[in-house]
Amino acid sequence: SPTTSLRDSRVVARMPTDAAPRCVAYDDTRTACVVGTAAGEIVFRERASSASALDAAAVEDHSKPSASPWTRQASARAADDTSAIVDIALSDAAHGRVIAAATASGEVSFWRASASGDSNGTPRVERVGLVRVEGGAKARCVAFAPSHDALTLAAACDDGVVRFYEPREKLTATAWESTLEFEGKKPGGDATALAWRRSSERTSAVNVPILAVGTTWTSEARHGVSVLAYDEKFRRWNVVTEMEDGLTTSARHLAWSATTTARGALNLVVASGSKCLVYEFTGVVVRGVEDAKQIGRLDHPCEVNSAEWNASGSVIATAAADGVVRLWSANLKDGTWREQTMGQTMQ
Repeated sequence: SPTTSLRDSRVVARMPTDAAPRCVAYDDTRTACVVGTAAGEIVFRERASSASALDAAAVEDHSKPSASPWTRQASARAADDTSAIVDIALSDAAHGRVIAAATASGEVSFWRASASGDSNGTPRVERVGLVRVEGGAKARCVAFAPSHDALTLAAACDDGVVRFYEPREKLTATAWESTLEFEGKKPGGDATALAWRRSSERTSAVNVPILAVGTTWTSEARHGVSVLAYDEKFRRWNVVTEMEDGLTTSARHLAWSATTTARGALNLVVASGSKCLVYEFTGVVVRGVEDAKQIGRLDHPCEVNSAEWNASGSVIATAAADGVVRLWSANLKDGTWREQTMGQTMQ
């Protein structure tokens, strides 16, 4: 049977590997998720609708996820062959249950999850679009824009270009097509990761779409993270700052903090090799930033697969190749980031 143990602040979980999951994505309410497997299968899961009043309130407050069980499930195959899914995305609830799956063959398929109409409300997954990345490139990372913006998918590709896709038919989320591209000033890179700043994180201080993109130039052994702001007037993405400090390998995962600090600063965590770097950006506007600096480094004994913030932006959870989930927070006195110690063990 699966075993879960907690050593200090570390959580180790053994899970069945029959489906060989490669990636997972949640919607903003945390009531639906989608898993992509090495065999090219999409597995959509949804919480039961028989939630209590407390659970219903939790759905409205996205910082308090529902405790209802994940009892509803549907699956589909992303491609006709067995190409592995390299990344997967699920749109926010306001945009409907739209799924995007990027495969190793270079295709990005779009799906919609909806109720099948039976008495149990069992979901079904139907394909609503398919695109092949231009120029023979392959998407490494995909993510939907937050609900505040249009239904848009961003794809970080191995030719260094970030491509944006939107459905021509908005109501049915069909007829997907490329609408915009972004490539940095230095070509020849490999875009390895990206992250939207969530719509719930918009403030009067920073009220424009923000995107972080990780890029690697293998021939030069260079690695960087670019922060982009969307200029709605000119319909283009501007680079407001670029960071290379501390990056000795490619960025594998990026995540924005859910909150903006009292000084109007944005915090970003970058999983890169066996460490995570925490950056702070102050005074972000469409055409630049007042200050950008590294404020933390989280060292691990092995490669870090992903990192995420808690709802208040005070704790980072990291998942590493040793199967351990670690929790980190900044010391209130000196701001140094340290791994938390819980002092308890559970079997």
